[in-house]
Amino acid sequence: MPAHKRVLVIDNGSYECRVGWHDSKEPELRFRNVLTKPRKDRKKDNNQATDALAPPTGATAAQDECKGNGEIQVGNDIINIEAVRAHLKSPFERNVITNWNHQEQIFDYIFTKMGYEGKESIGNPIVLTEALANPNVCRRQMSELLFECYRVPAVSYGIDALYSWQQHQQQHKGVQDALILSFGYSTTHVIPVLNGRMQIEHVRRLNVGGFHIINYLFRLMQMKYPVHLNAITSRMEKLVHEHSHIALDYQEELLKWAQLDYYEAHIMKIQLPYNPVTASNALLTAEQKQEKRRELALRLLDIKNRREREKLQEDEEQLQLLRKLRLLYEQQKMQKFERALQQQQISNLEELDKLLTTVQSRIKRVKERASAPPRPSKQQDKLDKMPKPPEGVPQAQWLAELRGKREELMRRKQARQQQRTEQGKRHTHAAQERMRIISTLAARSEKRRKVNNGDEEDDGFGMNDNDWDVYKRINRYNDDSDSDAENEQLLEFEKILNHYDANGDDAQNAAMQALNAAENYQLHFGVEAIRVPEILFQPSMIGCSEAGLAELIAFVLKLFPAEEQQRLADHVYLTGSCAQFRGLKARLAKEMMELRPFQSSFAIYESQDPALSAWLGACLQAREPKFSEVLTTRSQYEEQGGEYFKEHRASNSYYPTPKD
Repeated sequence: MPAHKRVLVIDNGSYECRVGWHDSKEPELRFRNVLTKPRKDRKKDNNQATDALAPPTGATAAQDECKGNGEIQVGNDIINIEAVRAHLKSPFERNVITNWNHQEQIFDYIFTKMGYEGKESIGNPIVLTEALANPNVCRRQMSELLFECYRVPAVSYGIDALYSWQQHQQQHKGVQDALILSFGYSTTHVIPVLNGRMQIEHVRRLNVGGFHIINYLFRLMQMKYPVHLNAITSRMEKLVHEHSHIALDYQEELLKWAQLDYYEAHIMKIQLPYNPVTASNALLTAEQKQEKRRELALRLLDIKNRREREKLQEDEEQLQLLRKLRLLYEQQKMQKFERALQQQQISNLEELDKLLTTVQSRIKRVKERASAPPRPSKQQDKLDKMPKPPEGVPQAQWLAELRGKREELMRRKQARQQQRTEQGKRHTHAAQERMRIISTLAARSEKRRKVNNGDEEDDGFGMNDNDWDVYKRINRYNDDSDSDAENEQLLEFEKILNHYDANGDDAQNAAMQALNAAENYQLHFGVEAIRVPEILFQPSMIGCSEAGLAELIAFVLKLFPAEEQQRLADHVYLTGSCAQFRGLKARLAKEMMELRPFQSSFAIYESQDPALSAWLGACLQAREPKFSEVLTTRSQYEEQGGEYFKEHRASNSYYPTPKD
């Protein structure tokens, strides 16, 4: 490799891609390793259908083809990633590339941003990261893509965790042994390194990573706040990256969160967008409310008319197109007619005529409705029927009188309710008076029965109007039914007061409810902060049957003799984006203390920049004097095949696929 050629370093992660030159201090390009294709514009499709009747020239056909295909948006070029989150595509399945069409589009984006737009080939060597134990078929397709499509001069493949380890060795000279914990987006690896070489046969993988942590938090919040699904989706990654941490003792932390005082002191409340329209409307006067209703009605009417005009224009364009089709049939141009019917997805002439009639009738109805006089508004009729203050009486005085009448009716209803309550008590004055009158009547009836030898005769009671005074006296305290007229009058008073009086009780209650409704638009992020990253140590929480990270470390260490175990435990190195979780180092120290022998030593080191250390380590290798010796050149690719690559300290081991 000529000394003057710069090397393009690509850390092709499954979550984020980092691209830059080997002599730079930081990558020039960082983006989410996803792409999307926006929906086609329907109007463009209609225009293409209209132009299909005319014979296209070569230029117009090419332009139509470009218009018909939506532009692919990659990485930072995605305008609103939240709006298209459900349509994001990735070339990765877990940490292995499987969709090569998407990977080619991402490479196009990378090389365009790095200044290769319009060039026939990539003139600089490339350092590219790949998955640990990457299958030969994936490497072969990657080499074919780089050498055949982009014509790169040479490429070097390496593992991101080992590149990060090389960058870490710059601060720890002479360290050749380490136990690397690589926390990725889809997987977590435990990689033992002895004498500077990876022990590939003892590497173990945990199929839990950043994706599973984010997805687990989304599921928890979705069950907790099912009505705020859209707002939850766009906030999960930020909550995981910035506010989650790993508990030193998970069970003890759960007991703390079960206490109300601890919960109130540590809960994080996230206020979602909320528009307090109800609260503001409740404090408006009747005239202001009526004006807002009128403005809203006019706005809705304007929207309706605009939609009708757009629909009418579309129908007229469709009618013109259908008439052109009918004209082709009348002119006996059957080939063009059949081709046009097929393009418009119309089966035969009968269906064409039926569609013509439907569109014409629809256009006619719209035009008739537009020319008809406007109908009276139901809302306006309701407002006109609302009672108004008498002439010469101020509205405030009239409302005060109505409030007094309403309070009088309410007092009478409460008094009747109180009387019904007291009637059930024996020692009240009402109950005693009622029983006295009934006893007097019963005694008179018994006296008449004795005079008539046991036969009771009709004494004519009730024939005189004065006799009914007795029943009135009995029922004076038993008026247990409210007058229908009073109930209707009370409803009428409340209706008028709610309409005119903005400071009434109902309006104040509505305003208070609207102000408190903002609390229903809050996300409470509490115990989830320690629950979601805990799946690294307890994968069973998400239904994964694999061992946790602590058990995996213990298993890997037991594969080595005691002396090598100690060498590995003396330098446990954490790298990868998930290594940035607060509390991870302390939790691992606790786990190592439990699994290591008594009075044995261990040390845990963190990467200075876990997300960027792999790219920096690859740049270090590209700056080495003997870097050209680890490059796989184009001639070697053509001679050895796409699976072949040159091994180095940070690469996978080359195992050629056995031939049949």
